[in-house]
Amino acid sequence: MAESAWTRRILVTGGAGFIGTNLVRYWVRDHPDHLVVNLDRLTYAGHREGVQDLEALPNYRFVHGDICNRELVETLFGLYAIDGV
Repeated sequence: MAESAWTRRILVTGGAGFIGTNLVRYWVRDHPDHLVVNLDRLTYAGHREGVQDLEALPNYRFVHGDICNRELVETLFGLYAIDGV
């Protein structure tokens, strides 16, 4: 599906942590018409293994990065036309 075809484009920060992983899994499963972009720095609390199986899904993207990196976040907003955080 083209990036512009999604009805919503959600950015989840910290989506590889305990709470974030559960939110991402719920959203990807229950909203297949929404694109979920998961931004996580993968520090002590974030583990990519918890969401790695989602990477094959068309409505999921993982980005390894820091929410404090303004340039990266602006790039993600532009690239994916994020309309919810």
